[in-house]
Amino acid sequence: MDGQSYPVAMKGRAWIAADTFQITRLETDLIAPIPQIRLAADHTATEYAPVQFKNRKVDMWLPQTAEVYYDWRGKRVHMRHSFSKYLLFSVDDKQKIFAPKGAEETRQSP
Repeated sequence: MDGQSYPVAMKGRAWIAADTFQITRLETDLIAPIPQIRLAADHTATEYAPVQFKNRKVDMWLPQTAEVYYDWRGKRVHMRHSFSKYLLFSVDDKQKIFAPKGAEETRQSP
């Protein structure tokens, strides 16, 4: 966090469903290596699909898989992540403000 930062130029493309206009796939690639940190390559591909939440009757397009390839410090890595068992939760935004307990007694004291 306190180290040096470097600008990263990326290029990417998106696959969009013609009927729903939802993003079905995203890919990103590093445009040029970053020699200062020895990052030679970085590629990410993420597949999206609808996830149905039955308790709220909501469908959301969320990542199903993500593949990451990179060449960093001379080591090549390929990782594949699968996503499932999504949980949907909500937070009530209604706020009720009350005076703190004992505040009435404090104000009335001489």
